[in-house]
Amino acid sequence: MSFDEPAIHDFHARTYPLRIHSGTDALIELPRELQRAGASRALILCGRSVRERTGLTQVIETLAGGRIVGIFSGISEGAPAECLEEAAAKAREVQADALIAVGAGSVIKGVRIVAMLLGENRSLLEMATVHRDDEPPVSQRLAAPKMPIFNVLTSPTSAQNRGGSAARYRGSAHHLEFFDPKTRPRAVFWDTRALATAPAVLARSTSFEVYWWALMCMGAVRTANPLVQASRRHAWELARHAYPKLGEADDAAARINLCAAALLQNRDEEDGGRPWSCQLLARAAYASAVGVFNHYEGVTQSRGYAAFAPAMIRELGAAVPEVAHAMGEALGMELPSNGNGTEAAEQVAAQVARNFQAQGWRTDLHDCGIPAADAPRLLALALRNFNANHDRLLDRHREAMLAAITKTIAP
Repeated sequence: MSFDEPAIHDFHARTYPLRIHSGTDALIELPRELQRAGASRALILCGRSVRERTGLTQVIETLAGGRIVGIFSGISEGAPAECLEEAAAKAREVQADALIAVGAGSVIKGVRIVAMLLGENRSLLEMATVHRDDEPPVSQRLAAPKMPIFNVLTSPTSAQNRGGSAARYRGSAHHLEFFDPKTRPRAVFWDTRALATAPAVLARSTSFEVYWWALMCMGAVRTANPLVQASRRHAWELARHAYPKLGEADDAAARINLCAAALLQNRDEEDGGRPWSCQLLARAAYASAVGVFNHYEGVTQSRGYAAFAPAMIRELGAAVPEVAHAMGEALGMELPSNGNGTEAAEQVAAQVARNFQAQGWRTDLHDCGIPAADAPRLLALALRNFNANHDRLLDRHREAMLAAITKTIAP
C-alpha cells in the first residue's frame, strides 16, 4: 500500500463480538458455544439438500447432545418469505432458545429474519425497509432482543456475519429487506468437513459472490479509509488465488481462504466501507443482479453478477474512470492514466468478461428466456435495492442502466 494515496481519515468503525472456529473438527467447539450462550433448546435450520444428502445435521446433533430440539430443513434458495414464516412457527413450537444455521447465503440470511420474526412478533411487511418513490428508503428499527445465532458454513459466503438480510416475497416488491445488528452470530464455523459437503460445482457457484465482490471493491480502494483498504486488498488477494483452486487438490484450504475473504468483506462494512455500495459500477451491477434473482427463479445471484458487471462497466465506466481504471489494474491491465474514458471502460469491461469466462461463467443472460420488454421492470426493482441505492444515486443513471439491462437479458 502506498501511504501517499488519498485515503479517507474521517470515519467511524465498530467491532462486534464474534468467535470463529476454523479447520479440522472445528465443530467440536459448538457445544461450548451453546453452553456459553445459555442455550439448551437449539433449532437447526438448513436446506433440504443439507438434510437429505449429507450427514452434517446428524453430526451436529451428536456433538450437541441434548441441546438440539429439532431440525427445520425447508429454507430454499432466496429465502422465500413463506418458508421463513414456517421456520419461525417451528421454532415457537419447540420453544427454541437458539438457532443454528447450516448452509450458505440463503440459509444464513434467512435465519436472521427468523430471529427477527421471533423477537419482534410482527409481520415481515411491518419489519421490512420502506421504499417510497423519489425518497431515500427507510430501514425499520427493530429493538426487541433476538435469540443467539450460530452459523455453520457449507460454502464461503459474505452473509456469514452481517446484520442485514433479504427475503423473496410474492407481493409486488418481490424482495423484502431487513436490518438488525442484534442478529449477528455469536460464532461462525469454518469446519473442513462441513465445507466439504458442498460439491465443487456448488462451491464455485456460491463462492463466486465472494470473488466478484472482492474484485468490484478493488475499484474503490484508494479513497477508502486505512482499515477498509487493508480488508479490500487482502480479500482480493485471497479470493483471486483461492477461487480457481476449488475442486483441486488443495480445495479445503481454498474454501477456508474464501471464507476468510468473505469475513474481510464483512469487516469492510463494519469499518465504514459500505462494500455493497462502494462504487457506482458495483452498485448498478449488484442491484440489477438481485432484481433478476428475485424476479426469475432459476437464475442465481452469482449468474447475475457475472453478466451485469461487464455490462455496467461498459455503459457507466466513463462516468467513473478512476473506478474502471482501478479494476483493470487489479486484473493486471496497464491502462494510460489520461486515456479516453469510454475506450478504457470498454477495455476493462472486456477484460472482466474474459476473466469471468475463464472461471466458467457466462457473461450474459441471453439463454434465460427473459424478454427485453421486462427491462424497465427490472430497472425499477434495482432502484428499490437499499444496499445499492440508499441515497438514490442510481436514479441519476437510469438510462445507462436500462441500456445495460436490456443488452444483458436479451440478444
